[in-house]
Amino acid sequence: MANGDWTRDEVEATVADYFVMLEAELRGEIYSKAQHNRRLQQIVGRRKGSIEFNHQNISAVLINFRQPFIA
Repeated sequence: MANGDWTRDEVEATVADYFVMLEAELRGEIYSKAQHNRRLQQIVGRRKGSIEFNHQNISAVLINFRQPFIA
């Protein structure tokens, strides 16, 4: 697993994954956050908690801009 600062590629993959889940949620589709997290762990080499924390940060930014976010 990676340590230290996230690379641009890791951040971009995490943000892209977040918006895939958000789009599914907005369409009322069922999706698995855990499955997304596991797949993303394989892509970025980060731990489950790190990915969850970054997804929460993305939600916080969207909330601040009064945009839809993952519930």
